[in-house]
Amino acid sequence: MYSYRYCLNRPNCAEGFQESRNGTFFIDKSGLIELVNAKIATKEKWICVSRPRRFGKTMALEMLSAYYTKGIHSDGLFGGLKIKDSYSYYQHLNCHNVIYLNFSEYFENTSLTSGGIPAITRRIICDLNQEYPGLLEDVQELPLAFDMVQQAYGAKFIFLIDEWDSIFRFRKGKKQEQEEFLNFLKLLFKDKTYVELVYMTGILPIKKYNTGSALNMFREYTMLDPKRLSPYFGFTKEELAFAVSRSDLTIENLEEWYDGYCVEGEGHIFNPKSVSDALNEGQCRDYWNKSGGFSELEEYITMNFDGLGESVTQLLAGEEISVNVLGFSNDLDSFQDKDEVITALIHLGYLTYQNGKVRIPNRELREEFANTVKKLSWGPVSQLLIQSKNLLMATLRMDEEAVAQALESVHDDMQELKEYNNEHTLKCVIHLAYYAALDLYRLVFEPTAGKGIADCIMIPRRSDLPGIILELKYNSSVEAALKQIRERNYIAAIPQSIRKVILVGINYDKKSKRHECRMEKLLRQG
Repeated sequence: MYSYRYCLNRPNCAEGFQESRNGTFFIDKSGLIELVNAKIATKEKWICVSRPRRFGKTMALEMLSAYYTKGIHSDGLFGGLKIKDSYSYYQHLNCHNVIYLNFSEYFENTSLTSGGIPAITRRIICDLNQEYPGLLEDVQELPLAFDMVQQAYGAKFIFLIDEWDSIFRFRKGKKQEQEEFLNFLKLLFKDKTYVELVYMTGILPIKKYNTGSALNMFREYTMLDPKRLSPYFGFTKEELAFAVSRSDLTIENLEEWYDGYCVEGEGHIFNPKSVSDALNEGQCRDYWNKSGGFSELEEYITMNFDGLGESVTQLLAGEEISVNVLGFSNDLDSFQDKDEVITALIHLGYLTYQNGKVRIPNRELREEFANTVKKLSWGPVSQLLIQSKNLLMATLRMDEEAVAQALESVHDDMQELKEYNNEHTLKCVIHLAYYAALDLYRLVFEPTAGKGIADCIMIPRRSDLPGIILELKYNSSVEAALKQIRERNYIAAIPQSIRKVILVGINYDKKSKRHECRMEKLLRQG
């Protein structure tokens, strides 16, 4: 007689991973299994992996469930994958009791008292009663139920938990409920001999309180510190090589749009959700930010913390900024300063972090930042982004006066940048002013080589467009700017296939606060 299973050893638990394997551009991440196998029944059996949404967390859990769950036969699913070469592969294949839970199903629309914890408890005990009939009559405490099963049958369990942090994202400000939830997990897992492994995933690391974490037995793998799980936080360039060979896209396309997340030991990784969609659709565009949840960006970058607006402006202009990530409390409702907001944006996937600094990782996210700022009517920054297309058109028709006036107007009103008269601010202004050019050009900013220099080389994406080289001077002259472009042979940075190049010299006079622009057109020989 068929009996339904809520969480324990579900007979259809391999179907999610089967669908992933059926995909045209499946990327093999089965090496994760070998690392997790080494943690089973050890003092490192508590694992918490936090990554942004749509970064492969659920796929990993589906793979682990298909591999570990007893009562099914999933060997065929792993044919040709890396894990098949591991000595531990057959040691753990389909021989564990697996409890699979997605906490968002319990906490997104219900509180702990009306649903949540009672529903989890009720369903798991129901499953245990079916697996071990007659043992748990009138038992209502989940840790007790597991302990009784272990004593009676010697059974142990692997817990696979998705969206572990749902309560902190969906029940913001409910401190009592959040603490009750953490205590529930502590009582369920800590020092319990029936636990073989706990593998939890979420967006946020484990919540910190003044007294520390109630779940301090967990080893955490985060966007700030992925440790040995680095290869499994996204797609590497090497992993994409075979997939791209069967696609109309190139690695260069994917790098511009979805690369840029920095993880220790792996360098840059690609956003897996967006790469998968781009490969399947044959087109690079903003997939990830269409999958929901991006209203939070608007909420966080408009918070009233000193310096936050300036930092967002610098990030949007392509800058890196320093951040202290240590103060973050691992929730989304108790920010104390701009550093904590920026740290949250790292965990949420909007920013990437390396060596104490953050930046916007790729074009997909830059577009989302720009669209959000435009929508906010955020003073001159918003206006600059909206008008940037006009500035590009003025540059292409070599309208020197229009270019100078546009830059002057924006520079005069750039209150988000506290330091007005320096080359750093000029560079930010130029980058934001030409933001619309990103559709047609790749913008390359040269390192500063002396006071007042902030070069921008705009390489066209189409051969019928001219290349553009901008040289900024500070209290100098437009003639000096153009002379430097020629003498330092900046034109060599533009491919030979581009026959027309526009040289743009801009000078800012500190005393008059005026901008002057002079342009030249060069025609290369065929």
